[in-house]
Amino acid sequence: MPRGKVLQYLFNNPDINKPIEEIWADIQAYTSERFPDNPESVRMQSNMLVVLPPLSYKGKFLKGVYISNAVDYIQHLFPRNKEIFITAATSMWSSYPWSEYADIYLTSYDYPQRLEWYKKNYPKNSDKIFIPLMDTDFTHELAIKPVPNTKKDIDIISVGRLDKVKNLPLLVEALVIFEKKYGYIPKTALITGSTKEIFDESQKDIIREMAAAAGGLEKLKQYITFIGEVAHDKPLWEYYSRAKCSVLTSIFEGKNRMVYESLCCNTPVVVFKELCKYTRGNNEILPPNAGLYAYFNAESLADKLKEAIDKYETFTPRQSFLENHGRLKAANEFITSIPYYRENIPDFEPGKIENNSWINNAMNEIYQLTYTEFLYGHNIFLLDAITNETQHMTMDFYLETFNKI
Repeated sequence: MPRGKVLQYLFNNPDINKPIEEIWADIQAYTSERFPDNPESVRMQSNMLVVLPPLSYKGKFLKGVYISNAVDYIQHLFPRNKEIFITAATSMWSSYPWSEYADIYLTSYDYPQRLEWYKKNYPKNSDKIFIPLMDTDFTHELAIKPVPNTKKDIDIISVGRLDKVKNLPLLVEALVIFEKKYGYIPKTALITGSTKEIFDESQKDIIREMAAAAGGLEKLKQYITFIGEVAHDKPLWEYYSRAKCSVLTSIFEGKNRMVYESLCCNTPVVVFKELCKYTRGNNEILPPNAGLYAYFNAESLADKLKEAIDKYETFTPRQSFLENHGRLKAANEFITSIPYYRENIPDFEPGKIENNSWINNAMNEIYQLTYTEFLYGHNIFLLDAITNETQHMTMDFYLETFNKI
């Protein structure tokens, strides 16, 4: 299960009056990784993505590499997995991972000063490979795409649970200002992933705060249409495609998938300039011409939402996203960053792993796939699969395959 404690002040204060090193320490005090002490948590909320499977061809063996928020649990289940895999941990939060067994720590952004601070304060982990890979879930840009012939009948969409981290009352305040300044209420949909039958007290508190900002529950219903559970595939892509813009009202969290999913569906995004500024350094959240930045106040948010709605056709979100993001680009960046592959892949060329003849010959011989086919269609599985509850390439499959070689 996750470890540590998330400090609430990170979520709703854009200008924290503390030394940056203390803020980094507070961020580092929590991880959403899964560990062996809570197997049920691991099974329900863990992931594992094989970026490159283990390969053998013409007498040469090459380790694979996977990314997971449960590296230590996988090590617990399969002590021999490191014989055939390099392991990369992600905290699913803005902290550096806590994994004891990972070879690689994924970080959200390239922030040299923060990395220097971390190595100084956690010297036992300073020999890890640190890869600043924002796209840690390897957004599948071929699957997440605009749904054809979808009418733009929603002005604003937001996707996020009813949680204090999302600052949803501020969105309502912005919609109230929007109505007063611009004379109408934009059609706004909020996909919460919940239904009213299972709201807990903390979720009810958020709704009460939103209702207070709106001027009552009935008025809130005029401002926002609440949508519960939506399948994380085409039904969700249809909602993104229907919207003129998306909005993320968080100012701090880990990687937010909504941003990239919206861009993949060619819908511009409005985010706060302050989003993750203490872990982002000088890195941008949005690609050029993919959306707008608001300041962390209701009026600025209202104005940027109006601009995004009026000009949504002038943005190029998907085109801008694809220039530097997507699964294949992320895989190439990841593999190129690992010295083992630069030194051991025959005829290695940075950024061109999908064209490497040794890789593709080995892929075809063992898995009957090209590397690109593997990357886009056959390599994602939950830890349920590791315990053989689904039929994918499980860890047992990899271990058994390479026992025969």
